[in-house]
Amino acid sequence: MRILHHVFFFVFLVVPFALPAQQFFRIRADVSVKTKLSSGEQSLTMGKIYYDRNEKKIVYDLSFPESSMLLTTDTVTYRIVDEQIVQRNFNPSMAEFSVFHLALSSHLPEFGLKRTQYTITEVVKEGEMVITTWTPPSKLADDLGKILISVIDKKLFGVVFFSPDGDVIRKQFYENYVEQEGLAFPGRIIEISFSEEGENYQVMSFKNLVLDELENNDLYTFSVDRLR
Repeated sequence: MRILHHVFFFVFLVVPFALPAQQFFRIRADVSVKTKLSSGEQSLTMGKIYYDRNEKKIVYDLSFPESSMLLTTDTVTYRIVDEQIVQRNFNPSMAEFSVFHLALSSHLPEFGLKRTQYTITEVVKEGEMVITTWTPPSKLADDLGKILISVIDKKLFGVVFFSPDGDVIRKQFYENYVEQEGLAFPGRIIEISFSEEGENYQVMSFKNLVLDELENNDLYTFSVDRLR
């Protein structure tokens, strides 16, 4: 099962920046993930997500189709069943470019691209929608493609990723925003990825959003060091 983290290769292009004062540091929500692959295979996963902006760990406490946990740390995503690690996937740090961190840090409208070496090369307004083209530095143009960001009413609506050759390789749509205590968070994220085999779809839905929870510290700060 593939959980969508909404982060890609440009995490390597992060540049230093000053953190502004923020109001929120934690988010919890019920989550469901529906996936349909080009092969026709379908899956449904349900549970809860816990994220602490200071811990920078994404914790999925899953209840369906089985009781398990997914933990994303700086370099590894762990799948845990019955307090045992059953799978490790090595990956670059994704937490700071997840929808959870970007929303808590007020960087979701530009998808966190202001903190990378990507630069704005075009801005177009179509009705209520503002579409911004972000381009990678010329030295990496052979490896990275441009990214289009669309915003409606100061909320992220769509992200389109291109290959260096200009082909669309992935689209994301952010819908059904819930506003709570001044924080806008998408209730649904739709992702479409394109490959030679066809199109793959994933729909991630959130509800029962809780901010700055002081309980469940064991989940927000979960560490594999405690496992046998």
